[in-house]
Amino acid sequence: MEKGRETVLSGGWTGQRQPRACVIGLGLIGGSWAGALAGQGWTVCAVECNEESLKEAEARGWIKEGWQDIPEILDVDMVILATPISLLAESFAQVVGCVPAGSLITDVGSVKIDICRAANQMNSVYFIGGHPMTGSEQQGFQAAKPNLFQSYPYVITPPPSCPQEMVEKFSQLVQGLGARIVLREAEDHDDEVALISHLPHVLSLALALTASEGNLRGKPLEIAGRSFREITRLVDSSPEMWRDILFSNASAILRSLDIWEEKVKEIREIIAGADGEEMFKVFERAQRARSQMLNRRESDANK
Repeated sequence: MEKGRETVLSGGWTGQRQPRACVIGLGLIGGSWAGALAGQGWTVCAVECNEESLKEAEARGWIKEGWQDIPEILDVDMVILATPISLLAESFAQVVGCVPAGSLITDVGSVKIDICRAANQMNSVYFIGGHPMTGSEQQGFQAAKPNLFQSYPYVITPPPSCPQEMVEKFSQLVQGLGARIVLREAEDHDDEVALISHLPHVLSLALALTASEGNLRGKPLEIAGRSFREITRLVDSSPEMWRDILFSNASAILRSLDIWEEKVKEIREIIAGADGEEMFKVFERAQRARSQMLNRRESDANK
């Protein structure tokens, strides 16, 4: 390891001083990171354009100081980039120039390929892509909570340039917050979240529009029950944030839509043919898949 990149590995994380972090963006995820780190004994500062969020974070004791713009010098061990995806590349470039050599930078975005490729070219800092697989349709600092990550998967996508020692150090930190570390290549991550996160948002939009604009008889929304409300609740997510996510991961999402269309076509043909045996088989396959998912989560929670 080159001499100029020893700060984090030999500094604050080993007990020689209180570790210090800066969170860029105090929304749901960034605010939760700030609260979680403060609870672990870190000294936390933050950058957030909303002055009220900064004041509230200080009032809660989650941050020691904050700014509305990234300062010229950030003397910290770690930076968490929790900006909208549209600002991520710009924020990353700014932060690289104002942190000590050897600092760790991580992000929380749900699309990883572009940021990991850019970070792999850096040799003065470390970068580990991160994506907590938790959240809420509620947004903003007011929805943040220190235990947000507890019992949920936390995907990390370290580029080849990041040493294993740093990956293990960050993994231990995240596990200390109660999350389960899942290691992925950036491209695999983007393909997977397209299916299990991004596609459901698209389908939630489509279903809400189908019920409201589908030219069906009657007024279906007037009698919609809990199941419909649950499956369409994702439409209440931030339109700005999800526009950026859908466009940033467009190729993977389009591939996911192709797969979904094939499955819908399969089910449509079974319904049209009134094939009861095949219908049961489809249910069995789907129920088996969901059961495996739930069993895995329960097993992880009991570890």
